[in-house]
Amino acid sequence: MNKGSFLSFFTANNSVIMAAILIIIIPISLYFYLQQETESSIRDSIFEQQKRNQIDASKAIATHVESDIELIASRLQALASSPSIMDWDATSNATRTLLNDYYKIINSSTPVDRLFLNDRSGVSVLEIAPLNTTNYTGVNFSFRDWINQTKNTLSPVISDIYLGLDGKNRIAMTYPIIIKNSSGLFYNGLVGVVIPVNEFFNFYGNIHDIQSQYLSVLDDKSTIVVHPIPSLVGKPFFESFTQNLTGYNNDLNTLIRTVTSGQPQTLIYDFVNGERLNTGYPVFINGSPKYAVFIVTPTASIYSTVDDIIEKERLQMLALIIGIIAAVLLLIWYLNKVNTTLDKAVRKRTIELEDVNTKLEVANKQIKIHDDMQKEFINMAAHELRNPVQSLLGFSDILRKLNARNKDNDIAHQYKDAIEAISRSSKRLKRLVDIIFDVSQLDNNLLVLNEQSFDLKNTIQNLVNNYQALNILSLNYKREISNNDSSLTKKHIIDFDYSDYPPSSNYVRGDESYLTQVLTNLIDNAIEFTQSESKVKIKIIRNIHKDKVIVTISDNGYGIHPDVLPLLFTKYVKKSKGGAGLSLYISKKIIEAHGGEIWAKNNEDGIGATFGFSLPLEKN
Repeated sequence: MNKGSFLSFFTANNSVIMAAILIIIIPISLYFYLQQETESSIRDSIFEQQKRNQIDASKAIATHVESDIELIASRLQALASSPSIMDWDATSNATRTLLNDYYKIINSSTPVDRLFLNDRSGVSVLEIAPLNTTNYTGVNFSFRDWINQTKNTLSPVISDIYLGLDGKNRIAMTYPIIIKNSSGLFYNGLVGVVIPVNEFFNFYGNIHDIQSQYLSVLDDKSTIVVHPIPSLVGKPFFESFTQNLTGYNNDLNTLIRTVTSGQPQTLIYDFVNGERLNTGYPVFINGSPKYAVFIVTPTASIYSTVDDIIEKERLQMLALIIGIIAAVLLLIWYLNKVNTTLDKAVRKRTIELEDVNTKLEVANKQIKIHDDMQKEFINMAAHELRNPVQSLLGFSDILRKLNARNKDNDIAHQYKDAIEAISRSSKRLKRLVDIIFDVSQLDNNLLVLNEQSFDLKNTIQNLVNNYQALNILSLNYKREISNNDSSLTKKHIIDFDYSDYPPSSNYVRGDESYLTQVLTNLIDNAIEFTQSESKVKIKIIRNIHKDKVIVTISDNGYGIHPDVLPLLFTKYVKKSKGGAGLSLYISKKIIEAHGGEIWAKNNEDGIGATFGFSLPLEKN
């Protein structure tokens, strides 16, 4: 889109300009509003996730430290129980080889400075240490508390942090060598390892850089074992030196006491140089809390990470909104051009449609006039034809009776067929006139119902009895079918099956004569379209839940053609070559005038059809 066409687009239609401005302003304003509302919750959510991760990390480190210390203790126990150590063969090559093997095994998983063997006086008699390191064989270490504690308790000991002779902070782990004889148990020395503190805990996390997340460890006496500030290592946390540095922070002091006593704890607190997130977890040795592991994170680093994530999301969302706005503006421009083209086509088409509508209005008026004239003619014809038809019926009946009295007369015999034809044609003409009259009354809403209360079940039963009586008298039901110029007679044996479920009275209020006409129409249809050896079934169902009675009439005939079925109850729709196609239309109008419904369908087994109607039950 060139610049000229773009400017012409915006200057062509003020409403388009306003729409474009709104499309730009509303999404961006909504974006900034929602961004401010959601960023706080997002920040809190990410921070909480970081907090949970740090708690899990503290627990994992504590578990790992506990496992490593217990593993060293179990190996010292195995070493102290070995035969060469128990026999105190301290200077033999076998003992040295044994200590050397255990040193390699322990050092493969945990960094240790040396593995040593002391006699009962605390003198080092054998040690394994890296080359080029000071050898302390022959040195008396009885001045160390952990040496005497091992001797006095006859139990393994983990020492407090101490400053080695070389100036490095260490902890020692010892296991007593106990001899058992007839006099009882007596102390015969110990085996132990010296663990450099920094190397040991550096494996689990950062212990040097205080500006980022770091690891701090305290022992069960609240002495600082590991910390990025070297001057704090070895200092009791609750003494003045450390408390001056922490500002006597009561929240932090409570955290330290809680974790060193054996309970995990998390705290966010203000420190001298910023806010901190501190998660602590105890390390249990032999069922007692020996160390407390703390992961400390400056919250500024967490928020910095969170802000980076939010900033990336913000830029992505803003880019998406700008892209959508550009696409929408382009779409508006395109639609405006299309709309201009369509507007011209619509105006042209509107003019054409107005001309067509004018012609249609004239045509509709002419059709209405023609329809009114047709109805008026049908109504008049129905009225005017009733009297002459009645006369024809009367005179044809007189002729039949006269001819019957003179049946032996040749003249009477000669005109017998003609008189019968006149009688039949008069009756058919009367039926047609009656149908036309009924249609005229229904179309003009002039149907007058002679309403009364009657039992529909009895009405149907009487009608069925009439059909059955005709069957009994003639044995066969006959009807004439017009086929070109010939007249054929097709015989039907009718077997009516009448069902009433549940057995009860079915009182309705309506015109019994008109409803009988509906039943007759439906039964005649069933008879007309059934095969030889046909069967017509009539069923009454009383639906007490909907306060109505349902009547169905089924046959085993040819069924209803799918093209005819949707139009079955409209005027002049026929299923055969005979008839005017009005009986079902009249039946529908009569049922609806009684507040009911009528329907038809083909049977599910593919044989024959079922017609049915419903009527409201009379309310008590």
